[in-house]
Amino acid sequence: MNLIGYLSKSKINPSSAAIIYGENALTYSEFFGYINAYKEYYKKSGVKKDSKIAILSENNLEFVISIFSLWQLEAIPVLLNTKLIKDEILELTKFSGCDFLLTEISFKDLNLSDSIKVFYYPDKKKIDTKAHLDENEVNLDNTAVIIFTSGSTGKPKGVLLSFNNLIQSALTGNQLFNHVKNDGWLASLPFYHVGGFSIIMRALLNGVTIILPENLRIGSIKNAIQKKHPTHASFVSTQLKRLIENNIKPNPELRHILLGGGFLDADLVKDALNKGWNVFKSYGSTETASFVTALTPDEFKNKMESAGKVLFPNNIMIVDENRKLLKLKTTGEVAVKGKSVAKGYINNGEETARKFKDDIYFTGDYGFIDEECYLFIEARRNDLIVSGGENINPFEVESELLKHPLILEASVLGLADKEWGYIAAAVIKTSGSKTIELEELKLFLKDKLAGFKIPKRIFILDNLPKTEMGKVQKEKLKEIILERKNI
Repeated sequence: MNLIGYLSKSKINPSSAAIIYGENALTYSEFFGYINAYKEYYKKSGVKKDSKIAILSENNLEFVISIFSLWQLEAIPVLLNTKLIKDEILELTKFSGCDFLLTEISFKDLNLSDSIKVFYYPDKKKIDTKAHLDENEVNLDNTAVIIFTSGSTGKPKGVLLSFNNLIQSALTGNQLFNHVKNDGWLASLPFYHVGGFSIIMRALLNGVTIILPENLRIGSIKNAIQKKHPTHASFVSTQLKRLIENNIKPNPELRHILLGGGFLDADLVKDALNKGWNVFKSYGSTETASFVTALTPDEFKNKMESAGKVLFPNNIMIVDENRKLLKLKTTGEVAVKGKSVAKGYINNGEETARKFKDDIYFTGDYGFIDEECYLFIEARRNDLIVSGGENINPFEVESELLKHPLILEASVLGLADKEWGYIAAAVIKTSGSKTIELEELKLFLKDKLAGFKIPKRIFILDNLPKTEMGKVQKEKLKEIILERKNI
């Protein structure tokens, strides 16, 4: 089956809005026309079957159209975080074997064309959207998209998601969302994250409308909520907190707020529910093509610390260090089995073999399932820091810190924070009695790391606690920092 065929043969009304952007709307019929026109443009640019196309773009109409037009050519989009600096972008495109980089004019100053062939979105006014839309057959087990996620090693982890993964995730979500005619999904998360990308799939595969705010700043989100009247939205904790702090009220039509992306403060959810935000807590990952559990507002009162129940047909198991099933209410590693579980990681066979087996993803998160089948997460991945919905690999940050001439040792920890969920904190040992101020460190890292990866706090110790093998004991280090600063 072809995904375009899947769309066009569904119950979609060709005259209904597929995408609302600014003061304009694109119907499904017009959307199909643009897909075909963009396909011809990209074909002439050299894109062909199995080409890997890095995409560096903000959330916009062109992104959504391009994803489907590239799929028509059986090319594979590789999504890049727009906050990355030039060297990070080039590293990921090289690592994943990208043939081209597709971007928008606003990124022209990065001068990426020096290292990879770059092309830009076509001018919508200069393309023919009336041509017939082909429905080429595509194996739905093929890789549809590659989305990067940070992990506990320094090697990039590009998650290979198939068409079946995306479709299954959208179908699973519909059990919760119950989409109906005239529903609208607010594209409130960046498309380069699985949470944002799944909004595209969830909306279009169910024949509802994607609502594109002008940008992802709180002011634009507020305007979209008040003027476009979405029925569904996805937020990370930082966004929801800022909406509440700015006294922004949900529009009456807004039935579902999906909250995910790491640390979820039960007090924040309680406050949001009291102020009319119909929040559904969720748990999932890029490797599971978005969320696999949900906690409804009605369930929150009695299970506020829970991540909810698993959504059919997924299955969640709690396993020990030998991957043997554990009993209820026993803490172990969380493993997810289901058709939305990814194929693995690109060019990372070792990590794929370690984390995936027989449609099961071993998350590295630890928790338990209670007697009523609710999942509780006690510890997220040991090293990964999720800050404001962005994943930070501490090993990457530590590597850059150690390039500073005064830093002898460095460790990066995640510290709980009311605004960001967690923040990255650098714990360092310096040469002699010399000290380093936070602003100096930020300036040093500015051209080496994306802004969200740069530590927001710095601590200087005489020595970092280590094991007999010389490995920093991060849990002990965190205890020292928390006690020292009484955080």
